[in-house]
Amino acid sequence: MEIFDRTREDELKFEAFTKKVDTISEELKLFESEIALSDIDEIKQSFMFKTKDFFREDRKLNIGIIGRVKAGKSTFLNAFLFGGKNVLPMAATPKTATLTRIEYAENNSIEIEYYSKDEWTVIENNAKVKSQKGEYAVGREIISMVKESGLNAADYIGKDKVIIEFDTYDELMKDLNDYVGENGKYTPVVKSVVLYVDKEELEDISIVDTPGLNDPIASRTFKTKRFIELCDVVFFLSKATSFLDINDLELLVAQLPQKGVKKLVLICSRFDDGLRDILWDKKEIAAAVAENKQKLRTYAERTLNNYKKNNFFIRDDVITQCKNPVFISSIVHNMSHKNPDEYNEQEKRIYDDLNLHKDLTKEILSEIGNMEEITEIFNEVVEVKEEILEEKAGSFVPTAMEELRAKLIRIEKNSERRIMQLNRYDREQILEQKKQFTSQIHAIESNLEEIFGTWCAKIENNKTQAIRDLRGYYRDYLQLSEKEGIKTHFETKAVSTSRWFMPWTWGNSMREIYSYDERYKYIDASDALENIRNFANDAASCIEDTFNKSLDIALTKRQLLNTVIENFDVTDDSYTPTYYKLMVERVLNSIKLPVISIDVSVYLSNIAAQFFGEIRDNATRTDLKRVLSNVISDLFNEICRRFEQEVKEFKEKVEAIKQEFSNNLLEDIHRELNQVLEQFDDKENEIKRYYQLLDTLKRINSDLNY
Repeated sequence: MEIFDRTREDELKFEAFTKKVDTISEELKLFESEIALSDIDEIKQSFMFKTKDFFREDRKLNIGIIGRVKAGKSTFLNAFLFGGKNVLPMAATPKTATLTRIEYAENNSIEIEYYSKDEWTVIENNAKVKSQKGEYAVGREIISMVKESGLNAADYIGKDKVIIEFDTYDELMKDLNDYVGENGKYTPVVKSVVLYVDKEELEDISIVDTPGLNDPIASRTFKTKRFIELCDVVFFLSKATSFLDINDLELLVAQLPQKGVKKLVLICSRFDDGLRDILWDKKEIAAAVAENKQKLRTYAERTLNNYKKNNFFIRDDVITQCKNPVFISSIVHNMSHKNPDEYNEQEKRIYDDLNLHKDLTKEILSEIGNMEEITEIFNEVVEVKEEILEEKAGSFVPTAMEELRAKLIRIEKNSERRIMQLNRYDREQILEQKKQFTSQIHAIESNLEEIFGTWCAKIENNKTQAIRDLRGYYRDYLQLSEKEGIKTHFETKAVSTSRWFMPWTWGNSMREIYSYDERYKYIDASDALENIRNFANDAASCIEDTFNKSLDIALTKRQLLNTVIENFDVTDDSYTPTYYKLMVERVLNSIKLPVISIDVSVYLSNIAAQFFGEIRDNATRTDLKRVLSNVISDLFNEICRRFEQEVKEFKEKVEAIKQEFSNNLLEDIHRELNQVLEQFDDKENEIKRYYQLLDTLKRINSDLNY
């Protein structure tokens, strides 16, 4: 397209902007002890990264599927693109760990790109730096993952792209997880994966399945956040049971618009989960669906408006695009295209839950699934893709300039606050304030003990119930349903051809073929394999649900924030609640819920090596049931051990967070106060420098607005 032709006019605009940033950095270099110049340089690097990517010959419309871990991104794409087949790795199986592009091609294939030698050198060098900054932490993590996997990185780094062709989705599923799954064999050394499928509706479109934004593996979150800068359209999934919590809000209002995303579609995913939580209190499912949708719409609009009122940066177009979220359930969409007797165990449970009042119909299933609305939105995006790209092509400089202005304004406000501190307080007052902060920390510690103690008590109580639930799954999956088969037999018999009035035919006969059906009972070895998979899936969900039920992260963050705000004197103009809020949020981001993945390959091999197909004779049926019982029992014991270990490790992490929380908070406050104390040694000159910085910033802002 002509949109992607970089004109001389574009070159001049881009060059002028980068020179402007360099000039500003040079002007502010005099004050590098007071401000972080790297923040200014990052704006330039991000700008160059985005423009370089956009003006490529093979550039397509980038549609990002974004959301947190367990929001249902891969399940959504499997339902939307692959007819419900589990082509992309999903929650109970290894999750998406690498950005996976899905694009059109006449021949179905997977294209795997490994890191280049230069890229790997950068990763190795970053891994040696002890800084906690993004790229350095990511480098250490990738190197660690390679060591744990047992791969010899040199065998793959710098290799040519690998192309694997496939004819069916079943073939694709066998190979894809090795390169993009969380536990994939080659995942640590894979830079990117492109999945080419013969779907003409994807022509000139690149749909990207991303790792979760709250993935405990930092390198995956880093990749996703970097990719957001290249997105033109975003389908943002927020699951119904934690719809638009603080983490989702911050991404929606603070990052996506500034990164150049031109269209945002807010999707309330896993709608059936939220529906099942309230259905018991309703008289009919149709009313529950309508009521829950309206409640979540109202919540979305109110939450976004409140977020804006609290002095957070939020653009009006974000509120406009998010006030009418799309409600979907990918798994229920798949169910709506099946008969109930075709449901797997998970689908059967969902159906039973939704059919609480015996009024669930195909139409209501389709409404809950709601993939048709997504298809309509996708088609609308495709129709106007050129307009979207044209708008983006013309917005690179204005968007980057807006980000630059916002950054300079923050520097200006911090400088004004520091001048106020130096003017208002003397050295003795600052020292006294430091003592008061230490005393207030002790008050916070007692509140923390109560909050975190409640967590641990809830986890233990819910763990006991979860073990009982696991025993129920254990008993259910020991059962193998007996099926009925029909075998048609063909035989021959002699049929007389004699006629009494034709003596010469007497004694003659012919052979006639006839058939009859024999009904028989059997059990299917594949059902045993499915039982093992489903048991592991249900167990993983059960364990994760235990943590989710025990810990409301959003609520706990508010409790901790309130604890800090209530114990600090924030009436002083020099210390605002927003300042503490940012400080607390940074510490609390270390709280992560466990994500469970259970590898059952060994257990499956145990069954598959001995049994296959229809099993009719009683002796073999008995053997299969015995082996299945042993396998399920061993798996149950392993899962229980894993569960106990996860609870133990999480409680240890919670204890560490509790111990470090006050120290980290106090450390930040002391660092702030110590810097002020140092500046009191040369108070007049420091105030003079800050006024010079403000004058420089005002002159820069004046030039930018000219």
